Amino acid sequence: MKAYTDLEQSKKLAEILPLESADMNWHELPSIRLFVRAFSYKRDNGATEGLYPCWSLAALLNVLPQIGGIKPVLDLETNCIQYPSDIELNVIADNPVDTCYEMIMRLHELNLL
Repeated sequence: MKAYTDLEQSKKLAEILPLESADMNWHELPSIRLFVRAFSYKRDNGATEGLYPCWSLAALLNVLPQIGGIKPVLDLETNCIQYPSDIELNVIADNPVDTCYEMIMRLHELNLL
């Protein structure tokens, strides 16, 4: 199962989400292409060269807003996330991380983030 956003998703999310909401990061080193580390995106010394924010499923769920006072519901069996309300707002993808990513992108398009 996919545990966190891939690099392309991470780059897009970094444009619209607060970087502090990322709980992991992609770390690029000259000798090693890319690997993921689980710690805050912003390093203590402020250096971010070679670092790209990355979100776990838990972090993605935390950034999803309430709409009409209601949080979204993620069905892990069908990989569907939806807001159970009068509005038709749901997304289905291949895995929970991709589902949350797609919902965040849709909410951003609708100016609901």
